[in-house]
Formats: sequence, C-alpha cells, structure tokens
Amino acid sequence: MDGATVVGMTTRFLGLIKVSTAEAKRMVDDGPASRRDFITLLVRNAGGAVEGLWLTNVGDWDLICLVDMDDQTAAVGAAATLARRAAGLVEKERWIQLVDVADVAAALDTMAGISH
Repeated sequence: MDGATVVGMTTRFLGLIKVSTAEAKRMVDDGPASRRDFITLLVRNAGGAVEGLWLTNVGDWDLICLVDMDDQTAAVGAAATLARRAAGLVEKERWIQLVDVADVAAALDTMAGISH
C-alpha cells in the first residue's frame, strides 16, 4: 500500500481494485455479498477493517474500498498483497493512503516556523 487518514492508531486507505477473471466468475457464481465477506476476512486477518466496499459499473476499476489498517508496516502490506494474489482476487490494484485535512493543517502549523 502506498500513499494516510490516521484514525487513532489506524491509517485509512482507498483501494482501487481490478478483479481477476476468476474473481469476476466467483462474483457471478457466488454473489457479490459472498465476495465482500471474503475480502472483509482477508483485511481483518491483515489487522484491518473494511469501512466500505463498492462495485463500479465502468472504468478501470471493479471495486473501490475504504480500509482502516492498524499496522501499516511494509511486511504486513507485502503479506496482504501476497494473500490477495494467492486467493486469485486481483488483476491489478492501487492503494492510496488518505490524510485527514485537520492533520495536514496541524502539520502546516508545526512547520510554520521553518524557513528555507
């Protein structure tokens, strides 16, 4: 995951996912709710929580999700990526770390006394 709304000790990510052909078939065969439950389980096992998951009807991405992660270490991110790929879930994905506006404003206030 690259790119942070920090919520307490968690970090929020926006996930853009292009599902694999096999995953699209599973969505049709098993229904989207069963796949949502599977994705929620994968995220939970990686130490996170799915805050929302949506299917799209056009464009480059099939799923858009909001995920809060307690542990955003590189090792956990790499393990989660391997788990998603091993499950045959994704063709491609992009994770964007979200930053709360108030947190950026506070950081700017802190940096106000720093000059070039």
